[in-house]
Amino acid sequence: MPIKQLTVVIIFLLLSPFVNSKTAQQLLIDDLYYLADQQLAGRKTGSQSAELTRSYIKNRLSQVNNNVVEQPFCYKSGLFSQACGINIISSNIGALEAVTQASDPLQKATRIIITAHYDHLGKRGGKLHPGANDNATGVAALIYLASVFNDKPLPFSLTFVATDAEENGLHGSKYFAKTLLPNSVIMNINLDMLGVKKRRSNLYVLTSRTLKNTLNSVFLAVENNNVNLKPVYSAAQMSRYIKSKNINWHKASDHYSFARQKIPYVYFGMGYDSAHHTSNDTAENINSKLFTDAVLLIEAFINQLAKTPLPLNPS
Repeated sequence: MPIKQLTVVIIFLLLSPFVNSKTAQQLLIDDLYYLADQQLAGRKTGSQSAELTRSYIKNRLSQVNNNVVEQPFCYKSGLFSQACGINIISSNIGALEAVTQASDPLQKATRIIITAHYDHLGKRGGKLHPGANDNATGVAALIYLASVFNDKPLPFSLTFVATDAEENGLHGSKYFAKTLLPNSVIMNINLDMLGVKKRRSNLYVLTSRTLKNTLNSVFLAVENNNVNLKPVYSAAQMSRYIKSKNINWHKASDHYSFARQKIPYVYFGMGYDSAHHTSNDTAENINSKLFTDAVLLIEAFINQLAKTPLPLNPS
């Protein structure tokens, strides 16, 4: 199907009452399959398919609230050249109102930034790389979380950022993180590769050492019968668990951009995937039930955070 025809179909589906009749969990899987569809040609930064992907994400987030904006940025891509990308940013209005009414004036400034990169590799070696696990899963989860938390009063605000140009250097998150006042942000929650595998059914959560004492009780209170939440407190420890010596998990995704700005992070991911950066990273290879359960764990984590006294970022 040509891109123009696909655009018409997307607009019809997004405006259809049928979309609104589906549950958030059903839409989670729909979003995963759309974002990993071959018609998006791997969502490479700067491509026409990236623009189409961006339109879809913006429309889906706009169904939740009207506070959705683009953040263009450019970065050096060669000795004498540059490339550009666009982040998509949305905030949950309900939580913002709750924070505004908080009695503690310091609490008004606290935010949690939830990120997931929407770009992937496009084509390599003549083969399309759909990027279902990396990172259609994370973006679908981000949209889901934006939906369920939009009208929910929370003691902190949530900002959702679908980042661009992660694959070639974390450029979107670098740009966004530099716009923040570090002491106004409690933490970054980064979602990257949530396609939990049936053989292990582990969802790893790597966090900053500065958050370890605070989050221990949160992790203990969060559980799911189908997915095992595995807290990890260093990149070396995660490599030992996953047996991936060649990956520095501290620097492996957008959470590193926040760490560089002295903002604590919590990174959710399933670890090593044999289909990573291959043409086999398709939605059909994602276990929809385990993926949904992983996202529900992250939802439960945020709900538990709302019940937990959180330290202000001392940066």
